Amino acid sequence: MSLSRSDWPVTPLASAVAVQIGRSMPELSPELEARVTRHWDEALRKHPALYNGRVFCADTIGPDVITGHWSEYRRVLAQMQEPDLYGPDVLRPLAVVGLLRTTDGIVIGQRSEKSIYLPGYWQGTPAGNVESRDGEADIDLAAQLIAECREELGLTDAECRVGRCLLACEHPNTHIVDVGMEITVPLDFKALQERCHRLGNAEYRALMLVQPGTTLPERLVPTLSAMLEQQQ
Repeated sequence: MSLSRSDWPVTPLASAVAVQIGRSMPELSPELEARVTRHWDEALRKHPALYNGRVFCADTIGPDVITGHWSEYRRVLAQMQEPDLYGPDVLRPLAVVGLLRTTDGIVIGQRSEKSIYLPGYWQGTPAGNVESRDGEADIDLAAQLIAECREELGLTDAECRVGRCLLACEHPNTHIVDVGMEITVPLDFKALQERCHRLGNAEYRALMLVQPGTTLPERLVPTLSAMLEQQQ
């Protein structure tokens, strides 16, 4: 599958964009609920460890404010499998994506071939859904990104310095909206690789160091392409 950068809408964001809850989770008709359940059950057979947590879905995206609502991950996954499931009422699940700088360059990661979403593609690290981890109602993008650093890369909170929000980039089929954010760690690439291998959750098949003049791999998630373009 080839991803075209021009097909992914990009919204520049303020450096400290606010994320606000604008409404409660809508109810589904019995027919839609049955279709969601069918997709979820099929996914569980392939990926038994899936968890139906709460994920935040954007309703409006502006440079300064993103508004939306909490939804179930099972609803989001069903839309990934059936993009037209909800008709015009699409879910736009929000995700955080890091533009991670080590002491010697920018680090990108190749998604595992077992990933449900874009297996084998290279993306900014770390990355993950904006979710309610401890039942919290407020959305703290920096805290979400640091949590992904712990889970995917084995970093500690103290090692992660989150910088500016850069942009929002939407997948035209799944409607997943990536929020690209700067993050800096006081490790070099070799030390980060070792930490990820020892303590990370195997989200990435490989990591790669990007420096001036580095030839990038072909299969880039357009969010990463857009963030790297901003750095030029």
